[in-house]
Amino acid sequence: MQRVADTAPTVAVLGDPTLVTGLARQLPTAWRVLPTPSIDCVQPGDLVLLICPHVDTVGPTHRRLPAGCTLAVLVDHDAAASAIADILQAGADVCVRAGSTAILAGHLVACHRRASRPPSPAVDRTTGLAGAERLAVTR
Repeated sequence: MQRVADTAPTVAVLGDPTLVTGLARQLPTAWRVLPTPSIDCVQPGDLVLLICPHVDTVGPTHRRLPAGCTLAVLVDHDAAASAIADILQAGADVCVRAGSTAILAGHLVACHRRASRPPSPAVDRTTGLAGAERLAVTR
C-alpha cells in the first residue's frame, strides 16, 4: 500500500479557480492543481482548497472529506478575525487571506509536510470539544 506522502500531491480547488490563478506556478513542479466540481470528486490524501465559502459550509465539507485530506480555506483579504476563527473551529486545517498565491502555496506545502510526517512521540493528540483536535505537548 502506497502512503499518501509518497505521491505528488493534488490540490483540489472547490470554488472559483480564477481566484487562485497562478497557484500551480508557486507550488513544486510535481504538484497538480485541479478545479474540482464537487466534494464527491476529491480523492483520499488530496489537499482541498475551499474558495471563499460561507462559514456554515466548512464543517459539513470537512466531515465529508475522504481519509487523509487536508482542508485549506481561502477567505477574502478583508475577512474579519472572528470569521477566520469560526472557519478554523469548523474544521479547516489552515485559513489564508486572499491576495498572494505565493503565501497560499507556502501554507499548502506546510500542510502537506505536516500530513506526511509521522506523529511525534512527544505529542499526544486527544479529542476536544466538538471533535476538534487538541495538542498536548509532553517533555
